[in-house]
Amino acid sequence: MKGKHLLARLIQCRALAQCSPCPRAKFGAVILDPVRNTVLSDGYNGSPRGATHTLCGTAGCLRDQQKIPSGTSTEVGCIHAEANAICNAAATGTSLAGAVILITGEPCLACSKLIHHSGIVKAYIVAGGYTSDAGCDYLRTYGVEVEYVEGVDS
Repeated sequence: MKGKHLLARLIQCRALAQCSPCPRAKFGAVILDPVRNTVLSDGYNGSPRGATHTLCGTAGCLRDQQKIPSGTSTEVGCIHAEANAICNAAATGTSLAGAVILITGEPCLACSKLIHHSGIVKAYIVAGGYTSDAGCDYLRTYGVEVEYVEGVDS
């Protein structure tokens, strides 16, 4: 991917993360067609689509309220940005085979499994974000290339 395209999508990903209502951390993910440099799907962390309650945002962070350490019990709280982007693609019938994903932090193990099984072949990860050795190790083990990129001011 050319530097100018990566920079443009990185800026887009960082802006998308700001849509998250999560008071704890804001993450964005953009999934791209690496040949055409076009967006296939995107997402940010937040409550389930159509939820009548909030898991995060105005009521505070459910994970903080339950004192859940970062990187554990990922089934509690927000839907992660990567999962949202993959589900958004599935909802529209968009294939992610051969796609690349740009993420504002390292994916957790659960999201790494989704990334791998959806057919994504490369993950660009903004350096200095959330750290999850288990997620990146999983991606590398199963042939998903991981490349760290420098963040940009949003």
